[in-house]
Amino acid sequence: MPIIPGFPQPLLEEHKRWHHARHSVDPNRPPTGYGLDFLSFHRAFIRKVRDWYVQVGLDSRLIEPWTSVPQPIRQAACFDLGAEDRILRRPETFASTDELGRFIEASGIHGCIHQEAAALYGEPLLNDFDNAPASTVFYNIHGLIDRWWLNWEGLGRFGEGMPYWSGRFYRSEAEVLHYRREDSSWWLGMAEEKEDRAAAEEVRLDWGAIGESGRFGPLDDGRPFRVWDSDGDGRLEVLFQSPDTGEWWEGSLRDGRLEWKAIRLENVGLPSQAGDSLRAKPRRKRKTPT
Repeated sequence: MPIIPGFPQPLLEEHKRWHHARHSVDPNRPPTGYGLDFLSFHRAFIRKVRDWYVQVGLDSRLIEPWTSVPQPIRQAACFDLGAEDRILRRPETFASTDELGRFIEASGIHGCIHQEAAALYGEPLLNDFDNAPASTVFYNIHGLIDRWWLNWEGLGRFGEGMPYWSGRFYRSEAEVLHYRREDSSWWLGMAEEKEDRAAAEEVRLDWGAIGESGRFGPLDDGRPFRVWDSDGDGRLEVLFQSPDTGEWWEGSLRDGRLEWKAIRLENVGLPSQAGDSLRAKPRRKRKTPT
């Protein structure tokens, strides 16, 4: 796998400083707060690098998140299949983002992926915290971990009293989706375009109502709920299971409106054998994204 040409030194230093400031943390017993710190920092770092990567005209497909851990890594002695199963299929068992992040470290799954990917792709720098971000594989790995967090954020955000989710729901990665319980409405916040370069650091969100889900009842009532790219189109969807019928529904943004469709979730084998371990199957043909 390629080393990223011309990787910016300031970004490399930013990642190095983050790790050096936490060199005393025992990854087997990370302290309270470390999990949130770990996930938040890497999400923001990935976005900064992606912005630079696209700006200089490099092929962004090389830094896309893995949809699953490659099978040779999953077969390694250090890889905890039980930990992976809990992260993917039982995210509601983590009480907070911090607990999820600490589990990803303490279970050894993060370190194992780095170690085995270094051997698999012949890139020893993946084991070097100071230089790992110069490899495209770093973003495959941490993009996947960020997707694990997104999966948890579906239901977990309700538990934390913060019913909003960030990512690409319609056009860009900088969008925020918000659920308003009092009227079951959904709102999308998109960054305003700035013509004044001097004001570029000031980010404002332009909010618009995109739909509602009142007929399904309150979606924060503890029912299975996920935010995930369930159809592999690069956009996030909202998925939940009806507590009355057991039926799964998917909400996706099409032409600026949130469309709800009944879907069927199928197990399609191990994550290494398909794009995602659970994939949505619409009951009628999906519209082509615009």
